[in-house]
Amino acid sequence: MPKEDLYKTFINRMKSASDAGAYLEASWYAYAALEDRLVSLLQNSGGVGENAGGANGKPIKMMGRKIKELNRRAEKDKLLKENFEHDKLNAWKDSRNNLMHAMGDATMTIDEIDASAKKLAEDGQELVREYAAACRRLKKHRDKVAV
Repeated sequence: MPKEDLYKTFINRMKSASDAGAYLEASWYAYAALEDRLVSLLQNSGGVGENAGGANGKPIKMMGRKIKELNRRAEKDKLLKENFEHDKLNAWKDSRNNLMHAMGDATMTIDEIDASAKKLAEDGQELVREYAAACRRLKKHRDKVAV
């Protein structure tokens, strides 16, 4: 399946899962869509590798490292800085990690898990919309602004 079609499938499944109350599933689709958008931001700001490694750089796999690299690039790239808000995404990533660990070590009740999963899914869907728009703006204006 072409990447664009896969992304659209993730978005549709994210919405369907959320509508059905399957919030953990919805949050994982949001996670996949956000990873995709982070890769797009990396591609449009110097390449998918660390330190703007481009095609020759080792692709960054972890969301936290992608955020860190984009934040580093945004210090010198005004357009990226205007289109990359990392605080909310970083907080969402941490919430996702905390929920998964809490589920694994049984430090939350099932009601707390359900409430956290719902918030994670809702916040994730909002972030997906924000990052999709940011990627569109970056692509549209990249050729007009020097990196």
